[in-house]
Amino acid sequence: MAAISRLAILQPVRALLEFHRTALFCRNLDVLLAAAVPLTSTLRILADIMATMGDAAIWTRVVERVRDGGKLSDALVETATLSAMAVRMLRLGEETGQLPVLAARVAEFYETKLQRSLDRVVGLVGPLAIVAISIIVGGLIISVMTSLLSVSQLVG
Repeated sequence: MAAISRLAILQPVRALLEFHRTALFCRNLDVLLAAAVPLTSTLRILADIMATMGDAAIWTRVVERVRDGGKLSDALVETATLSAMAVRMLRLGEETGQLPVLAARVAEFYETKLQRSLDRVVGLVGPLAIVAISIIVGGLIISVMTSLLSVSQLVG
């Protein structure tokens, strides 16, 4: 039972992290490619950035695969670092020569999804925090009142 509840709690957190990772990768890919930085240099920079969020070896494999002549989208599929939809959009960008434009669109999409998800979490946590604080304050009041009543019974 505890494992199920842990999985239920971790699933939204994993989704938030995936949205953030995808948005971060695509936004930086867009910025660097739009600034005319070569793809291999861009990927080396992105590997350093993305290594802070996960396994550095995975991102190094992506860089190596592209440096050896492979497609970025194929390397991302092999390593399963980004969502399938994001990889399909990046593949389309590679094939049409519009990788920076489509990377920007993917980044906007996932930034929006991330913001919506965070709004939901904050909307849930706020009321739960109020209830928890109310229970704690109520417990303290009951404790103090019980102590006062027991002292007054001893005196009276």
